Amino acid sequence: MTRSSRDLQPGQALRGFPRPGRSSTLKRSAAIIFILITLTSLPALATLVRQMSLEEIAGASSDVVRGRVESTRSFWEGKQIWTEVTLTVGRSYKGNAAGRVTFLQLGGQVSTPVPLEMAVPGAPVHRVGDEGFYFLEPGSPGRRIIVGLFRGHVPLRRDAGGEFIQFDGRRLLPHQFEDEIRRALAAQERGPAPVQ
Repeated sequence: MTRSSRDLQPGQALRGFPRPGRSSTLKRSAAIIFILITLTSLPALATLVRQMSLEEIAGASSDVVRGRVESTRSFWEGKQIWTEVTLTVGRSYKGNAAGRVTFLQLGGQVSTPVPLEMAVPGAPVHRVGDEGFYFLEPGSPGRRIIVGLFRGHVPLRRDAGGEFIQFDGRRLLPHQFEDEIRRALAAQERGPAPVQ
C-alpha cells in the first residue's frame, strides 16, 4: 500500500524522495565550504597604520581632491575582493584628477559565486553620495589607492552646526581644512628648511 503525503508525520519523507528543503541545505553547505576554503587561502590580514601628519599624507599623494562618491563596484581579483570607487571631483588641489577619478580599495561585498563580504579593519566604507577629501597615490599600474588606508580619506560630515570635518581630533570647517591642505602642499613644494 502506498502512503500519501497526508499520512506522513512531520519530518518524515516518502521513500525515494528527498525531504523538503534538502537541496537548499546542500547549497548552503556548499556555500559554507566554499567560504571556508576561500578564507583559509587568504593571507592573514592585520591593520597597522602609522599616524601620518597632513604634510606627510599630502606629500605621499599624487592626487588630492574633494569629491562625492558617484559609484562603487566590488569584484574578485585572484583570491581577494576589491572595491572600485568612482568620485565626481568638486575641487582638485594636487594632480590631474578633473571631473572624475577612480581608485581601488581592498575589501568589499560580492554576490557571485556566493554572497561574501571581505572587510579590512580600519578601511573606510564608501557609499554613493558620500562626500569628503581624498588623498590618492599610485597603486598597481594605472590604478590609484588611498594613502595610509583610512588616513587619506577625510569624510565631510553634517550636523545642526553645518558641514565640518574631523581631523586629528579637531573639528574644522571645510574651507579651514582646504587652507591646511594648501599650506601642506606649499611646504612640500618649498622643500625642507635649511639646517642651521
